[in-house]
Amino acid sequence: MDYDAPLSDVTPTPKKRRRRYSAAFKAQILAECDHPGASVAGVAIRHSLNPNMVQKWRLVQRRDSQDDFLRLPAPSPPASQAGTLDDSATIRLEVPTSSGRLIVHWPLNAIERSVDWLRAVTR
Repeated sequence: MDYDAPLSDVTPTPKKRRRRYSAAFKAQILAECDHPGASVAGVAIRHSLNPNMVQKWRLVQRRDSQDDFLRLPAPSPPASQAGTLDDSATIRLEVPTSSGRLIVHWPLNAIERSVDWLRAVTR
């Protein structure tokens, strides 16, 4: 590099701007990725996109399509054990989540159903 060159001879390189893609374009790309036999990398390269970016779009779409509300089986005592334990007796279940802890007071007379519930929560 020539340090004696006058500043007027040095031309700054233009900054690259990030491309922005419309929601419709992203939806089109993601729909193509969902076709049977289509590969994400193949679709991305065909449209001159980075495959990692398309993968990120897929993750965001999957996350956004999930309900915030998680439907879980309701705790109910099995018929064989109904009335054998005090109906007011509960146990405390703490489930760690990304946003804190989920604390549930589960009826003791339906403890075997808590396994199904915990599986559903931790999926």
